[in-house]
Amino acid sequence: MRHLVYSEMMNGLIIERCTRDQEYNMIKHWHPEVEFQFFIRGKRKFFVDNENYVCSEGSLIVIDSEQVHNTYSHKELFHERILLSFEKDKFEQILSAMGLDLNHFFLHHRGLIQIPEEDREYVENLLGDIAEEVHKKQPNYQLVVHLRLAEFLIYLERMQHKGKKERQSGGTHSHELNQTVNQVTSYIRAHYKEVHSLDELAQAFYLNKSYLSRIFKKATGYTVTEYINIYRIQESQKLLEDTDMSIADVAQAVGYENMTYYNRVFKKYVETSPLQYRKKQIAYKQGLREKNYN
Repeated sequence: MRHLVYSEMMNGLIIERCTRDQEYNMIKHWHPEVEFQFFIRGKRKFFVDNENYVCSEGSLIVIDSEQVHNTYSHKELFHERILLSFEKDKFEQILSAMGLDLNHFFLHHRGLIQIPEEDREYVENLLGDIAEEVHKKQPNYQLVVHLRLAEFLIYLERMQHKGKKERQSGGTHSHELNQTVNQVTSYIRAHYKEVHSLDELAQAFYLNKSYLSRIFKKATGYTVTEYINIYRIQESQKLLEDTDMSIADVAQAVGYENMTYYNRVFKKYVETSPLQYRKKQIAYKQGLREKNYN
């Protein structure tokens, strides 16, 4: 069961604290917002890009915008965590004026950061202060939220500088296996429109398909089909945003001959249809234009 301790929202930012004691698994997905999850108690598993992590007390998961990730239950179901999610473009101007480059930060801080035991109460209270400011919405609360967020990011930067940051790895892989998988992923990215099956890839690399399937999943966390579909959907999002191609033409351009299947896969990962996604992007860009010219 999920118990919400608090959930607060302002323009471009969401922060919430909750506990959960039942199994809950998410599919691999991505979104334009960046995300932090700080674990107070309990354990939970995460997959971010090509790495698997086990979160426990003091773990902080950092997810950049558009990073493929999911979260799933540990055998110890109970956990309590604080989630902070925000849109970069709503905060980057003021944070940049403070000397913080968000793109640089998320390039160098991804995956799992283990907060030292002596600092965990400080981080918990700092995130709690952000939630309280958003909840009370007193005069100039947005500025205070920016300041608290800057303090949080500076703390993490200082951890890295002092060498206190600890990252977990999803496991070690031999150089030879990594090299093979890297060649396969590069091939998929270059030929994603034409690659349709594990059999085709195995033949192209003169590998047994069961062996390829096993090492690919071990090294990346994806099945071959998942990797192909995710890359195709991400490419189709760009076409939906930047061109006036019909939905059918977009589907065909990224390798889907069946429109029904394309719609189903798109909705699985993006949680909306291609048509609704395009409408939302058009409305968002129109809103930005109106904001800039008014």
